[in-house]
Amino acid sequence: MERLSFDANATVPPHPDAIAAVATAMREVWGNPTSTHREGQKARHAVEEARRGIAASLGAAPAELVFCASATEALHLLIRGLHPHLGDEPAAVFPGEHSACLNPLRDWTRVSWLPELPKDCRAIVQMAANNETGIRYAMPQPLGAIRLKDCAQAWGKMEMDLADCDAAVFSAHKMGGPRGAALLWMRPGLPWEPVMEGPQERRRRGGTEDTPAILGLAAAVKHLPERLEANAALAPLRDALEAEVLGWSGDFEAIGRDQSRLPNTSCLLLHGHSGEAVQMALDLDGFAISTGSACHSGAVKPSHAIMSLGYSESEARSVIRVSMLPGTTEREVERLVAALKKVLKR
Repeated sequence: MERLSFDANATVPPHPDAIAAVATAMREVWGNPTSTHREGQKARHAVEEARRGIAASLGAAPAELVFCASATEALHLLIRGLHPHLGDEPAAVFPGEHSACLNPLRDWTRVSWLPELPKDCRAIVQMAANNETGIRYAMPQPLGAIRLKDCAQAWGKMEMDLADCDAAVFSAHKMGGPRGAALLWMRPGLPWEPVMEGPQERRRRGGTEDTPAILGLAAAVKHLPERLEANAALAPLRDALEAEVLGWSGDFEAIGRDQSRLPNTSCLLLHGHSGEAVQMALDLDGFAISTGSACHSGAVKPSHAIMSLGYSESEARSVIRVSMLPGTTEREVERLVAALKKVLKR
């Protein structure tokens, strides 16, 4: 039988229109957008049209968007660019944040873990939704703090609102766009300095814009309404999967089940089982899922995001994540559940 992916939070297949836009751009809009000749200006026009369309979907001004190559790059540009003015001021970050946020914050001197808010907090970094658990988080609103929102996992799965933050990061390949494109949005007036020197992106990011990837992203953005609807339809399938698995053992748990979550994500704690072993067995049976562990330089480590919720290292190693693609069917979920049941009985 065909393989099935239940690892949508890692990446999703690009939308057919995004694929077509990338291919067309590579054939017809290959000029350097910085060049002043006709080929370059054709590419510049296409990039700016894409910027306007994406900005409109977010309710932002086009000039506020910076095209980047990945959400990781965008987060580094954002956090490192704020460091000269805010790096010695009190800041707070969600402890389950992605390493793309936590790593640049190592240069900051006074960082606390949310929900603790230090006195006179000047910067907050908060995920809109966690990539491993799917739990959604509200942005704290202390007076005087610059609020940075990581929307990489949430875009396309929940409505985006920029009113509660001052800067945000978005990833293309999580919502049907191509890899190689991401967004950094910043409200005007932030105490931010460029990190990568260069004339591109209004001198905010050096490096030639990836026109095909940007146009692919813009094509995917046009389909966000239907993607949101398709993802919302996954919540009943997620709930049915969890009800079935939790019925097998009182020792099993769906992390965040009583909280607001992304509709496609189920984080299952399977006490007594190795999440890595379960993942490998399901892979051999034709199913792609992920675990509550992260691989760094070949070493599999328990997820800090899971442990930040109060779980032990052993429990974190017993976690698997099931994240459904838009359009996943009831029959496909039933196939996964049947395969998981067999794996857990081995």
